[in-house]
Amino acid sequence: MSLKQIILNVSELEAPYPLIEASKAIKELKNEEELIFIHRMFPCKLQNVLEKFECKSEVLKDEENYFEMKITRNL
Repeated sequence: MSLKQIILNVSELEAPYPLIEASKAIKELKNEEELIFIHRMFPCKLQNVLEKFECKSEVLKDEENYFEMKITRNL
């Protein structure tokens, strides 16, 4: 089964907006979707949001000034 990808690039936003936008997107995430979260760095406080909404994540890239994570609902 292929999941619908939603891209959320918050790399140009200043704190706390990346976390706010990610929280909104994760809250609205459906079982058949995956969120690709793009930022400048690993968002430390995002882990709490993932746990709250019972999501799992996989880091796709973690380089200097570029971070990419795939987020899906726990099924």
